[in-house]
This record gives sequence, C-alpha cells and structure tokens, in this order.
Amino acid sequence: MIPNKDFIKIENNAITVQNQELWTGRGHTFGDGMISSDKKYFYLSISKNSSSSIKTNLLEIGWEYDNVKYYPDIQIIVVLRDPIDRWISGIYEYLLMYHLDTIDLLCEPYNYDMWLLIGEKLGLSLLFDRVTFDDHTERQCMFLQNIKFDQCTWLFVDDNFSQNFEELLNNIGYSNTFTDSDKENSSGGQKGTLGYKKNLFKNLFRYIIDNNTKHATQLKNWFWCDYKLINSVKFYGSR
Repeated sequence: MIPNKDFIKIENNAITVQNQELWTGRGHTFGDGMISSDKKYFYLSISKNSSSSIKTNLLEIGWEYDNVKYYPDIQIIVVLRDPIDRWISGIYEYLLMYHLDTIDLLCEPYNYDMWLLIGEKLGLSLLFDRVTFDDHTERQCMFLQNIKFDQCTWLFVDDNFSQNFEELLNNIGYSNTFTDSDKENSSGGQKGTLGYKKNLFKNLFRYIIDNNTKHATQLKNWFWCDYKLINSVKFYGSR
C-alpha cells in the first residue's frame, strides 16, 4: 500500500512533489508553529533555531499549536540562525535519533589533528555530500514556503537572541521570562552526559569544517539560499 502521506504523487500523467509533506513522517510539517491567544501573531517553527525553548515559553503564556497556512494575513515571528552552526547542531540531532552508536564514537577524546583522516575512514564525507537528512538539517528557506516577507518580524540566533525575543514579546503585549528559561535549556553538563557529548561533537565538527575547504564549500553551496535570506532581511534588536 502507498502511504497516504507520501509527498510524491503521480496523478493525471504528472508527478507532483508536495513540499509541505516532506518531513511529516519525521514529525514536522512545514508551516507548523504557535498562534497567540488573540490570533494576531504567529510563531513559525524552524527546527534547531531555539524552537523547543520558544515553544515551551509560548505555551506558558497561552499560545497554542497551529499551522500558518490557516492565517494568510497574520503577523509572523521568524527566527533564523547561521546555516553552518545550525547544520552542526542538526546533524548531531539526526545521529542521536537514528545512529546512536555513532555519537559515542565521535565524542571520544581523539587528537583533533587526526580527525581529518579518522573522519574519512568513518565515512563522515557522506554527511557533507548529502547535507540534508531531515527537518533538523533542512534549509531554512524551505520552512518559509508561501510566506510573504513583509508579514515577518525577523530574529537571529546570536548572543543577544534571548533578550531580543523576550523584548519583542513584551512589546506586543505578552509578558514573559524567556531569557531565564532559555538559560536553563542551554547545552552543557558533566562528562558523559548528552550535554557534554553535544558540546564535544559541535567542537569536533566545527574543527573538521574549518580545516577542510571541500566540506566548508559543500555546506556553503548547499545553504546558499539561507545566506541570501539572512543578508536580505533586517533583524529585530541589536543586530
């Protein structure tokens, strides 16, 4: 039987790719997010862009899960992130969910000078060849399908993000303490914990990318649209 949520359809002698359905099987439908109780604002969820912390905070102040496709004229809050930083975080999440044994291997305290060679032996090049494996590693532009930019307020994940997000919510009438809750959810932990391994993993992949021109170019070429988007919009706050 053909799955009824398959995003590829063949009908009337034509093939149609339903991008909205692309990662539904892995828990994300494009356009998902949260709507304010007064139905004036919508937060568009983009995986790995502080979305878990944001949704937890918005639930606490009365926002509800919904999809932006039902609100064509609503004001939309969009959070973007540096494409490579986001991909490193996303590929960790992907391996954690589907290749758990790999995480322990990659987080061993090897000499970083050997990792370019070790990485090739482990087949890490395959990750850079494909780049996108799920919604966590998907290009950010894909999440903005059919959305008009002039409806959006843009925020960027940087050192000032928590403060900017909290300030924005306060300015539109939603008192919150996002800065405090975001600190509680930040990565970290003692040796052997997932937070500890996540930091080691991020440092390792950043090292590999910084020292392998081919891999860095592969990522930058694939995420060209995200870089173009980030450079073309004005971000809320100090950035």
